[in-house]
Amino acid sequence: MDKRRAQRVVSELKVSYTIIAKVDSTPFEFGNSMMCDISRAGLAMLVDMPVPVPMLLQMQLSIPTRPSGLFVLGKSVYCVPVEELGMYRVGVKFVGILPSDLEEIIREFQGSRRLPASA
Repeated sequence: MDKRRAQRVVSELKVSYTIIAKVDSTPFEFGNSMMCDISRAGLAMLVDMPVPVPMLLQMQLSIPTRPSGLFVLGKSVYCVPVEELGMYRVGVKFVGILPSDLEEIIREFQGSRRLPASA
């Protein structure tokens, strides 16, 4: 049974991420990826290497209308291989205080294809 409650919007934005160490706040891995979809609860992205679950991630979303992008904090909740692409799909649940304009950014993508909350 799928537990999603937020409407997801398909979006292929670049995402830069940093995996934050469990014990301290020193980043130990950096990467760039492509976001698959986003909602007010989290996002899914494609990465080259598997991401441990659960793991704290700091992400910078490349937003065309915002030169500095958008920074969010999240926790990986799944990491599954996408064999046909040779990549991994990582689900991230947002944690902490979200940027106040996150909802506005998601609305900007409303013209894109929507995915059902239960898909």
